[in-house]
Amino acid sequence: MQDEFEAQSKESAEATVESIALPETAVDGEPVSSGSDGPPLRPYPFWDWLDAVLFAVVLVVLLVVTVLISSVAHMYGLVGMAPAAIIAQGVAMGAAIFALSRLLRIRYGVGLRKALHLDSPSRVMLFCGMGLATAVLVSIMGYVLKLSEMDMPMKEFIRTDFDLLVVGIGAVTFGPLFEELIFRGFLQPLFGKLLGIMPGILATALLFALPHGPQYGWHWQHLLVITSAGVIFGLIRWRAASTTASTIAHAAYNLFLVIAAFVQRANGLDS
Repeated sequence: MQDEFEAQSKESAEATVESIALPETAVDGEPVSSGSDGPPLRPYPFWDWLDAVLFAVVLVVLLVVTVLISSVAHMYGLVGMAPAAIIAQGVAMGAAIFALSRLLRIRYGVGLRKALHLDSPSRVMLFCGMGLATAVLVSIMGYVLKLSEMDMPMKEFIRTDFDLLVVGIGAVTFGPLFEELIFRGFLQPLFGKLLGIMPGILATALLFALPHGPQYGWHWQHLLVITSAGVIFGLIRWRAASTTASTIAHAAYNLFLVIAAFVQRANGLDS
């Protein structure tokens, strides 16, 4: 299976490079000439750290708006805390993806899907299997590190079955899509160009773990587990040359964890 995946990954990477390289990019960060009749192609990633800073500003603004909206909605009893937060996050994530799309289109004339390798889904079962395997690995790490015995704000956030359901829906739909577009699609190529492939994957995974810190009380054990999952998603994104692939794996990973949480709750093991 590994040989088949490597062969398919190479074909996917070559196909993606060809489709991306038509107007803008190159292979492994090196400029590639488009021929004597055309201009030189820009290296990939063709965006830079200025774009990352601009997008970070947008994210900060959206984060503040999200907190305000969810807090007001919960304060006035419009919806519960979990639904309010998930709805606000969904709207903010959609706005952030739109802003990133406009940034890439305005500055470089390239659409988001093409730039970040968000291609049509393929080999779905393979990447789902990788996501499930990652979830099993993370669960074993969690058992060894005794994560279930640690106090964390997330437990208060999902006190009821409905809260867990709402959070679960977000965790297997727009959550993985947003996180993979931002971290593995947008930031990982920048870190890879700056540090090299493997250090870039690790740096991205570390950055990916940080926003999850408040949910888990900043326990280093949780951050280690999340970073480990991020490294695997980064490897999938790199080897498959597809952000869609890592998104599928991430969604399958989250689905496993949500189902496991429901099973633990049904058996009284979530306290």
